Order: sequence, then structure tokens, then C-alpha cells
Amino acid sequence: MKTKPIAAKAGVQQKSVASRFVTAIKKYYVLYLLLAPALLLTLYFSYLPMPGIIVAFMDYDVFDGFASPWVGFENFKQIFTLPMFTKSMAHTLLLSALNLLIVQPAPLVFALLLNEIHANKFKRVLQTVSYLPHFLSWIAVIGMANAIFSTYGTINDIRVALFGEGTERIRFLASQGFFVPNVLILTVWKSIGWASIIYLASITGIDPQLYEAAYVDGANRFKQCIHITIPSVLPTAIMIFIIQIGQIFHDNFDLVYGLQNPYIDFETVSTVVYKEGISAGNYSVATALGLFQGLVSFILVRSVNAFSRKVNDVALW
Repeated sequence: MKTKPIAAKAGVQQKSVASRFVTAIKKYYVLYLLLAPALLLTLYFSYLPMPGIIVAFMDYDVFDGFASPWVGFENFKQIFTLPMFTKSMAHTLLLSALNLLIVQPAPLVFALLLNEIHANKFKRVLQTVSYLPHFLSWIAVIGMANAIFSTYGTINDIRVALFGEGTERIRFLASQGFFVPNVLILTVWKSIGWASIIYLASITGIDPQLYEAAYVDGANRFKQCIHITIPSVLPTAIMIFIIQIGQIFHDNFDLVYGLQNPYIDFETVSTVVYKEGISAGNYSVATALGLFQGLVSFILVRSVNAFSRKVNDVALW
């Protein structure tokens, strides 16, 4: 029996893939048109600037541009000699750990609580109110925090009204110990409603017959949540966790930088990149630090993704 050459088979397979792609484009062209702006923005802001990472290996000068002299890994060596590097890395890891422990589980808990509310009108109002902070810029959030926590802000005014005129006003925004809790409070407040949407969508997709069967077996709402709802949304939570692991060496620059003042000594990796790159004009070291950040994040995501696939059979790819 004669067999077709391997090259011919590969050509047929390649043609088949191409034809399926063209068919999908023709069939779902409206969806692809809706997706096009997001793809173009991602391409423009995330992929086209990638050749600029060569600045990390140069003694970059704005006047010489990419003709600046090459210095190899000297900029990476200089990163670890920066006086603020160790402290900024520790601060970034602290915020990332608290983000994984507090900020990320908060939307899941909020979605579970919303799912238990049976008054539809109240539920819709609560959802709408929780979504609104997402549409505020971080600058607006920082302005609100300044108005609330300042020496003559809302919190201190309430304290004076409750305890009398002689009550000492607390300088919350000038307190080093209040800085991290303030970051966490504002982050949870701004993100909890919008981030809960994906969990609510996952909960909505659970088969109602599972709850009916559990009810017949005598399971109350709490047991139904523990044995049905949480296991059903766990794969979604794991995927979000894998994505967030990639952000462990990143932080919310807008919020951290906006809350800094002369009384606060709290630098993170992103603020160091800004101050070293933009303010001090040391673009090579700032690029090297950003590249180091990205490589560590990539390794973490790949490792956690592989571990999750092996243990839970849940992975991003």
C-alpha cells in the first residue's frame, strides 16, 4: 500500500488549519471586530515597545539613542547596589503577600455573600453600589482618602464630635504604620465589586439540580455553599491566583506614589523605577530593573501554572 509523503500530509493539515481559521473569521467576524480594539491596544502598548529592553544593556543617553555604548550586565549589577533596592523589594513583597491574602479573596467572599441574598432589588442595588468605585481613577481615590483621613478630614471631625473639642486630631496620612492598611483598604474598596463579577458568573453557571439534591439530602445553605458553591468556583479562583502570582513583584504605583509624602518612608519597586528612570534620568538602570521584574514574574507564573496543572488539573494553558 502506498502512503502519502509526510510533506504532503503536513501541507494538507496546514491547509486545513488555515481554512478553519478563515471559516471562523467569516462566521464570527462581528466578535472579532469587537475584539480588534483591545488587540490593537495590547499590540501597541505591550509588544511594539519590547525592542526597547535593549536599553537595559546600554549606557543609554537620550541624545545618542540606540547608538549608546553597550555595557552588558553592568546595569543589572548596579541594581543590587542601589541603597533603596533591598527595602523596596521587601515592601513590594509585603504588599503582594497582603494582596494575595486579603485583597484577592475579598471578591470571592463578597460574591458568596451576594449569592445568599434572595431580595433581588436589594441585591441589585448592592451590586451597583459596589461596582461604582471601579470607575474612579486612582487619583480621585487618593483625593477622597486625603479628604477623609487628613487632620481636618471626616474621620477626625467625627472623633471630635464624639469625644469633645479637646480631642487630639490624629495625622493618619503622616503615620508610617497607617500607610499599608490605607493601601489595602482603598484597594479592596475600589476593586471588590468589579472583581466579584467573574465569581458571580461562575456561580450562576452551577447546575441548580445540585442544590436541589443537596436540599433533599438535608443540607442547609451553609453546607450547600461549602460542598457545592465553593468547589464549583475553585477552578476560577485558582486561575485568578495564577495570574496574580505574576504580579508578586509588582505593585499599584499610582496608589503608592500618590499616598507618599515627606513623613512616609515606603518605597516599592515601581516607585524606584520611576524615580531612577524618570526623575533621575537613569533610564538604563530603570529598564534593567523592570526587565528583572518581568523575568521573575514570568518564571513564577510558569512554575505555579505547571504545579496547578499537575496537582489540580487546572491551568491557564
